[in-house]
Order: sequence, then C-alpha cells, then structure tokens
Amino acid sequence: MKNLTFLFLVLIVFNTAFIQAQEERYFEHTIDSKVFGEARTVRVFIPERYLENPEQEFSAVYVLDSQSDQFWEMASGNIDYLVYQSQVIPMITIGIVSESRGFDFNPKNDELSRHFKEEVFPLIKEKYRVNGHNIVIGHSWGGAYIGNTIFNEYRDLFDAYIGISPSFDAIGGVIPRQADSVLSTRPQIKKFLYATSGDMGYREEESLYGIQQMDSIFKRYPNPTLWWQHEVIENTGHWTCVIPSINNGLVALSRVYSADKKVFEDMAANEYLSIADQYPIFKKAKTKNFGFFYEPSFGYIRHVADDFRDQERYEPAKDLYLMSIARGNDDVVTYFNLAQTYENLDNAAKAKSLYDKCLILVEEQKDRRSENFYTNFKAAIVERIEALK
Repeated sequence: MKNLTFLFLVLIVFNTAFIQAQEERYFEHTIDSKVFGEARTVRVFIPERYLENPEQEFSAVYVLDSQSDQFWEMASGNIDYLVYQSQVIPMITIGIVSESRGFDFNPKNDELSRHFKEEVFPLIKEKYRVNGHNIVIGHSWGGAYIGNTIFNEYRDLFDAYIGISPSFDAIGGVIPRQADSVLSTRPQIKKFLYATSGDMGYREEESLYGIQQMDSIFKRYPNPTLWWQHEVIENTGHWTCVIPSINNGLVALSRVYSADKKVFEDMAANEYLSIADQYPIFKKAKTKNFGFFYEPSFGYIRHVADDFRDQERYEPAKDLYLMSIARGNDDVVTYFNLAQTYENLDNAAKAKSLYDKCLILVEEQKDRRSENFYTNFKAAIVERIEALK
C-alpha cells in the first residue's frame, strides 16, 4: 500500500511539473481595445527553440480564428513541431480571438487591421523577441481577410499571407477587383501569398473559384516581388485540408525566406555552379524581391551536409561543411566529417591538415563530451592521420 501511495505521489509531481512546463510556453493577454471598444484576447505559444536560444529573434505567425480551442491547439502544435524539427524558419505563434468573426474579417471593415497595428503588434514587440517579420494564416472567412489585406492600404502589416479555403470571392468579388487595381500599377509589393482548397464539397468549389480568379489576375500582371502559389489538397474538404495547408504553406514560405534541404538539393543538381557559388546569388535575390532573409543555423547546414556525405555526394557536402564552419561551427565532429569528405574527394593533403586540426579541437573540447567519446574519437583521428602518411 505504501508503495502505491508513493507511486501516486510521484505521478502527481510529474504531471504537475509537465503542466507547469507547458504553461510556461502558453500565454494569454487581454487588450482593452480602443479600436473595438471592448476587451480582446491574444494567445501566444512559444516553441522550445525560443527558450533554448535566448538571444535569437523570431518571426511571428498570427493565426486567425483562435477563439476555437481546437483550431488554436492544432495550429500551434503543428507549428511547434515544424520549428522544433527545423523544417521552417523560427517563429512564435500568436492566436487572434475573434468572437465576432463575421464583422472582423469582412472586407468592408478595417477594425481588425487597426487592432493589429495599434494594439497587438506593440504588445508582441514589448513582450517577445520578434524580428518584425510577420505572417498571417486565415481559414475560410478568415481567408477573405487575407485576400483583402494584402491588396489594401494595410498590406504592410504582414510579409506573408496564407489563405486556407479562402473566401476570395466574398462581397461580390471586391477582393479580385482590388487585386487587379493594385497589380496593374506594377508595384514593388514584396509579399508571399499562398492559398489552398480541398477538392470535396461546395465550399471548396467556391474557394477554388475565387483562387482561380486571383490566379488569372496574377498571370495578367506578373510581378517578381509577389510570390504566389495555389494548391489543391486532394481528397480533402473544408476542414480536412487545414492541417496539410498549414504545413505546406509554412514550408513553402520558408523556402522563399531561407534555404532548406530542398533548396540545397536544387543547388546541388546544378551542373555548372557549386552551392558555394549559388548561395550568395540566391540570398541576394530573395532579399531584394521579398525584403527578408533568414540565415539557416550552422547546425542545420551541418545536418544537411551530413545527409549529402551519407549519400556519397561529396562536393555539395564539402561546400556545406565549409559554410557551417564559416558561420562559427567549431565542433570537432564537423571538422572530422569534412576531413573524411576531402579524403573521398582524393585530396589527402587537405584531409590530413583537417585531421591535425581535429587533434587540437578534441583536446580543447574535451569538457564538452564524455570521457568515452574523447578516448574513442581521438583514437579515430589518430588512425586516419596514420593512414594518410
């Protein structure tokens, strides 16, 4: 009986600690909104990487319709996973609660945009480490807000817009007319716009019709500073297309504002230019056209380099290891992997010089690793040096 009581107490302590850890990442703020003349709630979720990197600033993704607990928890959980796995640029998730969503998202009204500008953004800037790069996600009627805002006077509230089953044809087609009027002047818009629909049900037929209208306008006025993609999520309806749309939209966004494995794969496929040659060109073009670029961490670049090396694709691996080191990666394993890569490129002299560097680093970094790692890794370095003599 005593053992059962002890186990019960342990479980209580564990569960309490787990709940507290979760609560430290979820926050709610109440704004006494002058714009709406009432109290408004803003929800915030910060990913683990935010806590692990106290100096880093994060993009902010604003999720409309977060008055729904299920929608908010689904969106923030998915985004947390993508950030943790380094599949998207680092971002915190902010939920916008709209109990009167019919009014808030209506293209005829500007209160929500004023609420963002005058009340929400100052709050988030004051309390969280954000870099000013703003993303907004809206589903269904929230998608009408997306389509309206990117082509009205509030377009610079956000850098990136993701519309899921968006009501682009709302209010008698005001959004396509507005887009046509703006884009016909060939502006430097510097925005990302991604829209999806499912392929089942009348709501998705309506969404796809509005998306196709917008697509025809974008083709009429091609603009290199507006990144546009639309996607039909097969075998989904108005609700089941939400999760893949968030995932696909944020991954596509991250390839516009940064470089991930797919971007490096595309560079590696170039027969004429190395990754080292292409990356500065890529970065310059993205910064010029879209006004923002996130440099991937040296740890992520090293991870991609390891993938190339494991696939015996040594030239791109070499370029990425060197890029990782140039960003400040001094880890002995990175240098060792680069040395092995040079060996496989038949450059024994360069490999040996790097193994010599590894001998110095493994001593300097002895306290970072276990004694077993130090002993075995040092032996592996010495073995490679002897083999190259």
